[in-house]
Amino acid sequence: ALWRGTGPKYPECVVVEAQRRWGDAVTYHKYCRFILDAAEGNFDAGEFRATEEREREYRKFAEEMSVTQNHIKEPAGLGSVSVTSNHENSLFVLEIAASLLKKDRMDARQLGMESLCLLTDPTRTGIDTALLASRVVLTGSARDESCDDDEFVPEELGIREAIVSLVQFGRLAEDAQCMDEMESDDEEAANQHPEEQEHNNRLHNLALAVLANSLTVLENHGAKVAVASGGGSSAASVADTFLSESKDISSRDLLPTLLNALRSAKRKPHDALLSARCLGSLCEASKDARRRAKEMNAKNVVAAALDVGRRTHLKLETETAKVLTTLEKADNEREGVLFPPGKGSDAKARVKRASCAHSHHCVRRDGTYKTPVQMDEDALEYEQHKELTN
Repeated sequence: ALWRGTGPKYPECVVVEAQRRWGDAVTYHKYCRFILDAAEGNFDAGEFRATEEREREYRKFAEEMSVTQNHIKEPAGLGSVSVTSNHENSLFVLEIAASLLKKDRMDARQLGMESLCLLTDPTRTGIDTALLASRVVLTGSARDESCDDDEFVPEELGIREAIVSLVQFGRLAEDAQCMDEMESDDEEAANQHPEEQEHNNRLHNLALAVLANSLTVLENHGAKVAVASGGGSSAASVADTFLSESKDISSRDLLPTLLNALRSAKRKPHDALLSARCLGSLCEASKDARRRAKEMNAKNVVAAALDVGRRTHLKLETETAKVLTTLEKADNEREGVLFPPGKGSDAKARVKRASCAHSHHCVRRDGTYKTPVQMDEDALEYEQHKELTN
């Protein structure tokens, strides 16, 4: 919150108030420091990006170490027992999360969603658990089709349906039949008690985080997810199946919902950030998703969210820039030209890219952005340099 100062010493000052409503205290302290630095004009975006990149490398290293430790050779007769035990523990935790989502208490549902956020994050739980949890979110089943085991694996946990309901409608459906009725309940949702509305908004944000984590796992480990789910050997098959089945579950297409969240970036930047992560992973995995997003004018929507992120939300800026880069593949695939990312030595290719970019931005290698006019100027400068050197 912002307050106007009235003290005699600083009569024109602005008081910045930060409150931790929920979440980790250490993370709150870190971001609170960034906010106060920005209010004083001391925030360094470049240093923040470098710090985030270092933390990303640390998380990636931790994930690789977890995988390595899981594959260390166990004493004879203990290896299979250890793997089985880890798998059973992961299934047990998923069943607990599913049961919490089915309760009617607000705290239980929120705890279930927070558990899924952790379970789908490889840096928190390890890649094996994250693969299993992500497969449950995206395919609805915990059964590993690549393994012929007779152990009991629940067929219906209801986790995928809960995630789809929260992402599409902002609240949980009591059962699958309620999905069709929820579209006509907008007036009832508008008249909800403020506490209930805040709770549903929180669950909606957590559901977007779970879906973003799961799609990131699919993007980075698509072959493992696809083989285990029986969906072939590519991430594209799993992504396309998820988009199709989520539409069958909710009677709504997921891509327009994600784009609508990006349109509301100014009002809900955190939801827009998570939607950008979901959209980017889907478009990266699926050529059909890229084509459909292009038909929905996604580049204009993402570019507008990028402008909001540049002014107010650095992580939103970073994620939307990645989405724009991914969406450019749709143009390149349609034109039959694939530009090497980050290389602009071909002046004709740069001019061609600029001519189709309209009002969007091109990402430089250092993370900054170019308008089409700047791209044309760069191309012209390159041609002049080429003539001088020849």
